[in-house]
Amino acid sequence: MRNKNYSRWQKPEKEETIKDNSSTEKMSLIDIAMSNLIKMKEATKLLKASAPTVRKYARLGYYKEYRFGEKLVFYNKEEILNFILKRFKTAEDS
Repeated sequence: MRNKNYSRWQKPEKEETIKDNSSTEKMSLIDIAMSNLIKMKEATKLLKASAPTVRKYARLGYYKEYRFGEKLVFYNKEEILNFILKRFKTAEDS
């Protein structure tokens, strides 16, 4: 039988993990804003609503809709979460 050397595929025993903070510092404001955008499918899951309802809420001004082309639509995750919290707070007050 051949001697199989599997050490090439194994991970090294000591793996240093160094968190690189410089990468977030180098990000521009546009990159930071783009990293916070979510697609329509994710927005529907967050809001637990259908796509037409998500678009309706954006049209009513509860949060902004960012369009890139005709079909590519994004939403700001923070704005949607704030909308959910506001809606939850008003439901508690009633």
